[in-house]
Amino acid sequence: MIFIAAFISFVSFMVLMMHMPGHMIRKLVGQMWIPDILMHGTVLYLFFGTSTMGLIQAEAAAIMFSLWLRYYRWAYGSEKLTLRGWARRSGRMTRAVV
Repeated sequence: MIFIAAFISFVSFMVLMMHMPGHMIRKLVGQMWIPDILMHGTVLYLFFGTSTMGLIQAEAAAIMFSLWLRYYRWAYGSEKLTLRGWARRSGRMTRAVV
């Protein structure tokens, strides 16, 4: 039952991401440590003192979302902020246009 609720939460993340342009998603996955810290830190902070089942469900959804972001970076590439601006890195299925 926990994993069904986690999957439903993950699908809601995916629906949100489907409405974002590709360059925004690439910028998000380019700075991977920031979304990871914010997401997992927020889940732990919000669920302190509540039921363990709710914490497990929320953390499982956050882990699935984090794994999806890593897959997206591997498959479709990312854009990382450098001193010279945004640098595009291509993924396995794309080619960066310079």
